Amino acid sequence: MKKIFLILLAIVPLSMMGQNIYDIYNVSTSYYQGTAKGMAMGNAMGAVGEDFSSIAINPAGVGLFRKPTLIFTPSILTTYTKSELNGDLATDSKAKLSVNNFGIVGINKSGKRTTTWAIGMNRTNNFNNSIFVDGYNNNNSLIDAYFAEIIANDIYDEKELDYYSPSYIYPLWETYLINFENDGTLTTPVPAGGLRQLKGVSSWGGTNEWTFTSGINFGDKFFLGISINMPYVYSKKITDYKEEFTIEGRDYYWIQEEALATTGWGLNSKFGLIAHPCRWLRIGASIHTPTLYELTDSWKTATVSYLDFGTYEHNIPTSYFSYSMMTPWRANGSLALIFGNFGMITADYEYVDYSTIRIADNEYDYSEYNQFLSQTFKPTMNLRLGTEWRYQNMCFRGGYSFYGSPYGIESSDYRRNALSCGFGYTQHFFTIDFAYVYTLQNHSYNLYSQYTKYYEEVAPNLIVDEKTNIHSLVVSLKLKLY
Repeated sequence: MKKIFLILLAIVPLSMMGQNIYDIYNVSTSYYQGTAKGMAMGNAMGAVGEDFSSIAINPAGVGLFRKPTLIFTPSILTTYTKSELNGDLATDSKAKLSVNNFGIVGINKSGKRTTTWAIGMNRTNNFNNSIFVDGYNNNNSLIDAYFAEIIANDIYDEKELDYYSPSYIYPLWETYLINFENDGTLTTPVPAGGLRQLKGVSSWGGTNEWTFTSGINFGDKFFLGISINMPYVYSKKITDYKEEFTIEGRDYYWIQEEALATTGWGLNSKFGLIAHPCRWLRIGASIHTPTLYELTDSWKTATVSYLDFGTYEHNIPTSYFSYSMMTPWRANGSLALIFGNFGMITADYEYVDYSTIRIADNEYDYSEYNQFLSQTFKPTMNLRLGTEWRYQNMCFRGGYSFYGSPYGIESSDYRRNALSCGFGYTQHFFTIDFAYVYTLQNHSYNLYSQYTKYYEEVAPNLIVDEKTNIHSLVVSLKLKLY
């Protein structure tokens, strides 16, 4: 997928340059968080029900609640990222306390039919992460890739450069990192090699889905559910790129910093059913409509150089850009094998087609960009498995989840695997649950790809390999009201 950014930067309007394809994917995907019970069981909850996080997958699960219930779930998420560039390793970590969900469930009984409703919030994604890249490059600089872009576009002075790339390349001229000579040639004080290259990315935020769910229980044999949901996205990311070099025993550097924040509300619906044909089997199915988001990006950059003749800085003020996004629809199929009051084994299969992501705005024509998205992203599948076993007042749980790459089931880029375990204790109307989840994700990209579409002409093999380990500790407090 190294060519993704080459095409992306060629067709996206300048005001969206801070938003890369991973940011779009982040907003469009769901890594269900939820209750400690659900996370311990790999979130294979589509046919289980009677759990607040299960309604994020299948709203029919709300119909299995027997009593009005309050739920609250805090969690601690810690990420460890190891990056490799040219054989050099670097690590970084970040810990964050957050709320996975909270809500209330109410019940209204009428004969053999019971109506259930739920109001609350489920977290469907977490953006908290910290990445650090540190390696040595003896062959080229990011400025060489910028030079290739300037030459390819027949730019011969700073005025043309300011018009062409006011946020990324023009600031290099303002900070004396590039210069146009009288004969049209380009020069720079930065050597083409012998550099220490560093990159740091700090991100935080997430997607919190506010849900209004209603379900009907038909004699404990058939359950229907529908939900209206309003997900809220908050994402902030700060990226710093730095090159350090030495000339005649003196140390110099230059830095390019970018800050991007994305916020906005969305709207979607979910429809589900659960059938309980016999005591030992439950079958579930649900459909999630696309989420229609109204999003706003705020974006700014800064470039700093420390050279032999001084320190220089050029800042691009914050700009704002509003647009609409439509995420993919999802289809879930679920199965639960029930072993009386002793335990259960559960499985969920989820189909999602990321090629249907679309961007729209009144000021720009996104037809080419949307075509690019449909060609780049592919349909994929997610698989979740879980189990629970009871002994007196205790429950013991385990799970596994697999989230396929948005580039297709064959790709390993952004593929996620997670193992989980946990336990719960119930005393009268109160339940406390604990869960631990270990998640592994890999990602590879070109170091220069975020900044210029001409990176392959200069450094096609300058690849960063990232391995991210995520550790989640979750606790849920549940109170049945009567």
